[in-house]
Amino acid sequence: MNMSSRKCTTDENNTWAQGSNSPKENLKDRTMAANKTIEITLDVNRRKDKNMKYQIVHNERDSLYVALISCKAVKDEIERQQDKAMLVYGKEGIQGYVNLGMPLSCIPDKSHLVISFFQSLSEQKDNNQVFRQHDMTSTDYVKFYIHAIGKRGNKIVKYKKLQQQGHKLCLYAFKGETIKEAVCKDGRFLPFLENTAWKLIKNLDTILECTLPVDDLEGNLFEVEIEERSRSRAATPQNLESEERKTHLVKTYIVDQYPSLRRESEKIKEHFKKEMNKSVFDSHRVNFGKLTKNSTLVKVHKLLSHLSNSVGYISWDNNGIGGCATCFVLRGLFIFTCRHVINDIVGEGIELSKWADIISQCAKVTFAYEESKEKEKNCFFIEPWFEIADATLDYAVLKLKGSKQKVPLGLYENIGPVPRSGLIYIIGHPDGEAKSTDACSIIPLGQREVKYQEYFQATEAESYHGHVPYIHMYTQRSFQELALNPSVITYDTTFYFGASGSPVFDSKGRLVAMHMAGFDYDYKKLHSIIEFGSTMDAILIDIKQKYSMWYEKVCVSQQDVDMVSDED
Repeated sequence: MNMSSRKCTTDENNTWAQGSNSPKENLKDRTMAANKTIEITLDVNRRKDKNMKYQIVHNERDSLYVALISCKAVKDEIERQQDKAMLVYGKEGIQGYVNLGMPLSCIPDKSHLVISFFQSLSEQKDNNQVFRQHDMTSTDYVKFYIHAIGKRGNKIVKYKKLQQQGHKLCLYAFKGETIKEAVCKDGRFLPFLENTAWKLIKNLDTILECTLPVDDLEGNLFEVEIEERSRSRAATPQNLESEERKTHLVKTYIVDQYPSLRRESEKIKEHFKKEMNKSVFDSHRVNFGKLTKNSTLVKVHKLLSHLSNSVGYISWDNNGIGGCATCFVLRGLFIFTCRHVINDIVGEGIELSKWADIISQCAKVTFAYEESKEKEKNCFFIEPWFEIADATLDYAVLKLKGSKQKVPLGLYENIGPVPRSGLIYIIGHPDGEAKSTDACSIIPLGQREVKYQEYFQATEAESYHGHVPYIHMYTQRSFQELALNPSVITYDTTFYFGASGSPVFDSKGRLVAMHMAGFDYDYKKLHSIIEFGSTMDAILIDIKQKYSMWYEKVCVSQQDVDMVSDED
């Protein structure tokens, strides 16, 4: 969209606002410093000029905040929304959510910034400062980025608005400062990081202790990893991290086709909220659902290794909102993944007619990600084609663009019936990490209700000393949509975030299902209830009924080939 531009003149009377030193201390320096030009957009729905750009020309030695309030439109909007917090996001020139105290000299010339406002949480109103105090004494800055969510899903930032997958914060620091000093002075991170041991992770293969200087971090993106032992020591009632846990004890990962589960999860949330006044809870990441140790024959390992070549890592960056999942080749250039993954790629509120183009522009697939250095290796792009999908069975078909590199063999010829019991094997990218396999125990159809009750009784007994409230929710009445659904296979797995879209195989290497979702909740620790996926038989029957022409062309008429490429 082409947007008009208005010019904001600098309000010289407002030069000494928050973030600047006194006139006597830096008037000479400011006079000698160059001006910097930035463009801003006010993302406020009620404004008639929402899609217009304002151009600001300001002294680069001042902070971003001072430059912004020199524009009358921004200043007026801040006054109008005094009860809300302001966020600034870099759209062009600079990335991520920018610290308001950042010197304008750190921001590339002609950068485009988007300003938004949101209602902050009550516990944050007493500490509403989200910018680092601007220091004019040094110009030797380092600029780097940190994911807004910790490596294990930890909450590390104050504002819930920022706590979304793919969001990143842009920090600035002075050379000579330590990483911990820079993060703690930033103002947007939770204060528990000051007294907790943590480190930065880069590209999943490089660890930087927080005591190191920031000098060599310029332009790099990191994740914060909290050390487990320190997290338990830091979890006190006064700790803001612990306070946040009190409002997020129940996390239920479900797909839209199970409305009864959503209703029941609300009952659990209300119950746990009442219990919050009685005790303090600690949540942490654990491995889920591994009830027994399973041995796997070497010949099965060899078979799975061959099949794993067809499993891909799909990642995306939709205007700063990123994520990842798993996919696999069905036949030719066509790949399968979950329908809810497509929702994550496109975002909310987008017209269906635009989905294909958005997916093509921001998503890519690699089948080579077996160690961290191969994450961006041999990537395929995606055609602007999105015609085959279903929300109930949670599947979607995408088409890779032709390339000189070869697409792995499709799995269509290996599709088989779902086994009633025993072991199955999921191959995917859990937590966005390198390709791996998990051997899982099938939960037979007739045992699903029993397993619900067993898991819940075991975890609740730990917390309530034998008293099991809400056990009624794990009955056939509440879970009948899943418990009696033959189109779904249920099992125990350690594969969670990032593994949606993973193929599920039986012990003979036949493709039997696609991994979709699971149920869990946090109480003392993260507990698994059950995980599930749609069977391939059900998916193909649905495709044959709804998209018969595509099914006949691709699944029936087409002769499968070992590899597909532009060279063939």
